[in-house]
Amino acid sequence: MELERLICHSCAAPLEVPPSARYVTCGHCSTQLQIRRTESAIYTELLEDLAEKTEELSERIDDLAANSELNAIDNQWQMEREKLMVRDKHGNRHVPTKGSSTAGGIAIAVFGCIWIVMAISITSSAPSVGPFATSKVLFPAFGVLFIAFGIFNSASSFKKAEQYERAERRYKQQRRDANRN
Repeated sequence: MELERLICHSCAAPLEVPPSARYVTCGHCSTQLQIRRTESAIYTELLEDLAEKTEELSERIDDLAANSELNAIDNQWQMEREKLMVRDKHGNRHVPTKGSSTAGGIAIAVFGCIWIVMAISITSSAPSVGPFATSKVLFPAFGVLFIAFGIFNSASSFKKAEQYERAERRYKQQRRDANRN
């Protein structure tokens, strides 16, 4: 049987091993070695070094997995966040808030009340016959529509703000849970 000649990585003692061997213990220093073969060379490595490298690689893989999980959570949150954001009259996107929802609803409702008062004062001197009679009713009715629209708009915006807050809490909890692992 033909033997391969190697040198111990630890003490440089000569070693002879069969071509099929993957591990060897040095007869001079008792160091455990792994035999590495490439196309152009055969050499030995300390098994302790390999264990350290394996440990480092394992830690790096764990870090990459944790980062990958966090990235997935962040990407999912960004997509959900985009769906929950609202547009203003200029097309800009922003986070819905309960305060702005309430303020917007109040502003529209106040405008509707002002409209009703103004419409009644304008149409009160109009004749009660013909087309003017219907304007006495319809003109103030627009104010009621403004108020209804304000309440509806405020309620739906408030609901969207609550959805956003729940989704954000869920996202933050997912990140905390992922960081603990």
